[in-house]
Amino acid sequence: MKGKLSIAIGLTLALSVSSTCFAANNSTITPVNSITGNATLSLDQVLNDIEKNSVSIQTKEQKILLYQRQFDRDNMNAALIHESGTSEANYPAGQYVNIKLTTDVIPKADEQNIKDAEHDKDDSLQNLKFSTEQEYLNALTNEDQINTINDQIKNVEEQIAQTKVKIANGQLTNNDLQSLLVQESQLQASLNQPKAQLQQNLLSIKQTINMDLDGDLTLVPAEKSFVKYDDSNIEDKINKAVDNNYNIGKINNNLDILRVKEDIYKRYSFNDESGEVSTGLSIEDLENSRNNTILTIKTNLWNGYYELKALEDTVETEQAKVASAQSTYDSTEAKVQQGVAIQLQADSAALALKSEKINLKNAINNYMVAVEQFEYNLTQ
Repeated sequence: MKGKLSIAIGLTLALSVSSTCFAANNSTITPVNSITGNATLSLDQVLNDIEKNSVSIQTKEQKILLYQRQFDRDNMNAALIHESGTSEANYPAGQYVNIKLTTDVIPKADEQNIKDAEHDKDDSLQNLKFSTEQEYLNALTNEDQINTINDQIKNVEEQIAQTKVKIANGQLTNNDLQSLLVQESQLQASLNQPKAQLQQNLLSIKQTINMDLDGDLTLVPAEKSFVKYDDSNIEDKINKAVDNNYNIGKINNNLDILRVKEDIYKRYSFNDESGEVSTGLSIEDLENSRNNTILTIKTNLWNGYYELKALEDTVETEQAKVASAQSTYDSTEAKVQQGVAIQLQADSAALALKSEKINLKNAINNYMVAVEQFEYNLTQ
């Protein structure tokens, strides 16, 4: 018995030393990449830079490394115990339970922690890409809106100049001029919102890719093509997504680990039932959590689907507005050719059409990013 105790003490010391050395040899933190100065980036470049430069993603990668070190240490502990040949007979009544937990439960729990951390990192990265893609496309839309409003202001300024000439010639009154001045003032004020949103978009992108906030970021033009999501058999798709969801598999695996733990307490804890009772309660809680999680996942997927349908309706509405603006422009241009309208009126109609096309592009971008995210959520 004394010999077995010496072996156990020796194993403990060896594990303590090896764990300390392991931690010391793996404590290096990878420096965060950074973009300094000015940059011109495409959408693909921005999305690729997220994984390389994002502080939040690098933090999650470090978390994975910590869990891996924990597993290596605990797995080594279990291996040394197995190699020692120790058994229940070598320990006082009720103490062997901790040995069995060390060999049969802790390494499995560590493996699950690693899987969870890896999934969390991958899921966070993908969702960060979705949100950044949306910021990128919104920034381009805001730039287009600013340019269009500036063109509209120039158009109104030209109308003001012509109106002043006609007032001087007695053809128009000051009331005609005032309405144009009000329109010009309204257009000037309407610049504030897209300008503020553009700065917010760019700041968000810079922060995500860890770019110098004082640097100028220029975005390469990009847009999405409209492809309607195929929602045939949507109920079957959602049900399969729920069945295959990572979080459900995670709960099932944790339940398996808890059942092993409960069995160990039943077999080796003797007169102490606290561990068995506590683990049994944890199993009940987790089983209830699984039912709630299934309901939550299904509800979120259906909500995501109906949000997608609402965005689809928005695209169709904007398509109708573009068609109407196109018709107005064509009619005005024809009147110019007939000599019953002036070119400035056609220019105004062209700018109105351009503005509606920007709104349509924005609606399509929103819809297609939502499609990408919904399809991704079906695979989780």
